[in-house]
Amino acid sequence: MNNRFCTRCGTLALPNQDRCGKCRKPLDEGSESSQHSLMGFSGKQAPPKVLTTENKDAPYMPYLPRACQMEIISDIRGALDQGRHIVLESGTGTGKTIVSLAGSLEHAKRTGKKVIYLTRTISQSDQVMKELRAISLIKDVSGIAITGRNKSCPLFRGSEEFDSLPPSVLSMMCEDRKQKSSRGQAGGCRFFDKVRVEIDGIEGHCRNNFPRSEELDRYCEGLGVCPYEAKKALMKSMDVVVAPYVHILSEDIRSNFIVNLGGEDVGIVTIVDEAHNIVDAARDQESFSITLKMIDSALEECSAVRQKDLSENIDIESFIKHLKSTIRQLAVANISFGKTESRLPKDAVEASLMSRFGIGRGDLKPAIDRMIAVGEGRMDAVAERGEYGVSEIYALGVVLRSWITGDSDSYVRSIKTGQDGEYLSASCIDPSDIVEFMRSLSGAVHMSGTLQPLEQYYKIMGLPKNTLARTYPSPFPKENKLVVYVDDVTTKFDEMARDPSMATRIEKKIAKLCNAVNKNTLVFFPSYRVMKNMRPFLERDIDKRLYWEESGQQKATMRALDAFRTGRDGVFFSVMGGSVAEGMDFPGDELCFAIIVGIPFPPPTLESKAMSEMFDARYGPGLGWKYTNEVPAMRKMRQAVGRLIRTDTDRGMAVILDSRAAKYQRQLDAVLSQDPVADALKFFESG
Repeated sequence: MNNRFCTRCGTLALPNQDRCGKCRKPLDEGSESSQHSLMGFSGKQAPPKVLTTENKDAPYMPYLPRACQMEIISDIRGALDQGRHIVLESGTGTGKTIVSLAGSLEHAKRTGKKVIYLTRTISQSDQVMKELRAISLIKDVSGIAITGRNKSCPLFRGSEEFDSLPPSVLSMMCEDRKQKSSRGQAGGCRFFDKVRVEIDGIEGHCRNNFPRSEELDRYCEGLGVCPYEAKKALMKSMDVVVAPYVHILSEDIRSNFIVNLGGEDVGIVTIVDEAHNIVDAARDQESFSITLKMIDSALEECSAVRQKDLSENIDIESFIKHLKSTIRQLAVANISFGKTESRLPKDAVEASLMSRFGIGRGDLKPAIDRMIAVGEGRMDAVAERGEYGVSEIYALGVVLRSWITGDSDSYVRSIKTGQDGEYLSASCIDPSDIVEFMRSLSGAVHMSGTLQPLEQYYKIMGLPKNTLARTYPSPFPKENKLVVYVDDVTTKFDEMARDPSMATRIEKKIAKLCNAVNKNTLVFFPSYRVMKNMRPFLERDIDKRLYWEESGQQKATMRALDAFRTGRDGVFFSVMGGSVAEGMDFPGDELCFAIIVGIPFPPPTLESKAMSEMFDARYGPGLGWKYTNEVPAMRKMRQAVGRLIRTDTDRGMAVILDSRAAKYQRQLDAVLSQDPVADALKFFESG
């Protein structure tokens, strides 16, 4: 039996069914096996075989295994059975999603645990639901993909400023409506009212169809039900819950998430997809700023609050005004001419506040706690009138409390200046909260296509010493990919400054390569600045349709990307480490040629310097620079090269325009080229 799925809506087609049961599209108009998701099937190759009976060696693997898939499943199952973490890098085509599910489900179903599959993007959660649908053909399995309240709330979505409201305010708005509904009062939520009535039918729909998160939202809204509340109610009964990183990274959200799963006693197996991103995501989650805009907004609100005193000697308006004055004084005293940031001495902000109001450290935190309480009272008063919003005094108090109570070794505290003036920055360099959570798990799967060196990941994540580290190569033919580099140009800053002709030579190489190869081409730059500087020359000298990633303009970028993908001889200019370099698939002829301009070492910052020093002290001299500069750069380059080969019939070539690539030949699988144009013509002619 060849199991099929509708290409329009993804619904499973039952045996002998000639039309989709959901959208009624004829299935013989290009129906496909779900197996396309395993290998990036683009319709130009035979799809892998879907099994009709269980594989006794891998009961939750719904496809005929390829290459090293059985080895990966066995390693995952073995690690979890032993209560160990497994950190794995597997090349394109190994089917990370399906093998991680197959190995984890076998362990979880046997031990009564739930699988929590963490993703960075919604598209990755869609992929998980496709694979669960395929698994359901041979084994009893269930799953659901969840998103935040702001994406699934049908009552407030579309209202003014809804998307910009913080989760705490959305939760307050929601709870108020639900309480009114529960008490039978006016002003409740009609979508919440119907959850209990319709939940059994929604669960049946989920178990039969494995809808993507967006599809489930639409289905629930069609029934007049709140998708967010329905998903919360269903999590306890599902084998697999797919969730964004934030459900684990945020301590508050994680607490509610665990409760909705069934509480602390529920055993979980965690799969971290694209694991190379989670450390930076954790740092971003715990970092924060105190801006002049926040302070000015809080000052404006002071006139509307009744409670003016934070203590016997401090009134709220004076306290906030002095905080503003302190930030400006610190900027003048610490940021030298031509610079935009400076690391602050310990307790610089606290000392100024304590000196001005004649208080000790023991009095400072209670004063800030009182500020937060004033803000909460303001929000309660507004809510009683049926209005909702975050108190600016409350928001300022929360971040100020974090500033004075945060672990000084885990943060870089600095004064910075930007377009909107001076501000305080607290950048997390050691995300202890997520590390502690991961260490508490008796086994988890951490996977990525670009995770090497594996030791760097499990050291920074603080994983146990018995963590299993594994790498698995891509099963695609090696001859289908060629990576070369040149040794006569570089984007290294001091060399470009010393040789004014360097930029021109790089621009000419890019133009020659683009004009020589009649294939869709991606040009990756190390930064938006370099791309912007070279753009005028490239627009003048490249005789093709050109498309550009626009910094801060996601919609414009996606429109350009869609146009590029529909053609076959265009050039798209992007930045390494961006969404195009890492998050997009280009099967078949959508992308054949990549030009990588320079080595994308991160720019030096206070935070990177502090992290480098921390890693040197923790792991040994020299490893700091490697972990904060070299490793991220190599991952970005490997991600960029990885865009070329997404199926076993794809052929692609990459040219690295930087002599420093010689040091990283092995990591990049690159060879030196004296004439990259000739090598490119030869490679594509041979295919």
